[in-house]
Amino acid sequence: MLGDMKTSFHDALKSTESLPLHHVTPPSEILAALQVIPDLARCDLLQSYGKLILNERLFQAFMKLPMAVRKEWLLMLNEKNGNRGRFCTI
Repeated sequence: MLGDMKTSFHDALKSTESLPLHHVTPPSEILAALQVIPDLARCDLLQSYGKLILNERLFQAFMKLPMAVRKEWLLMLNEKNGNRGRFCTI
């Protein structure tokens, strides 16, 4: 059994196949997706952008939502984290 593990380990080290890279959405694509939301305030856009560029899964979830609810979802996300209005000036 130990011999099998050594062989497997050495075979794994010899492998030249690269590991698949995770998909990372470019920040420009995230910004473009936010800019098409009607009446999204600048501070809400910036706060949402800051969150979505850091979390690919969150951005993918955002993109799966119908356009009609994306703004509301983003505002709820900002409120949930206690950031809504913190950096905004009126």
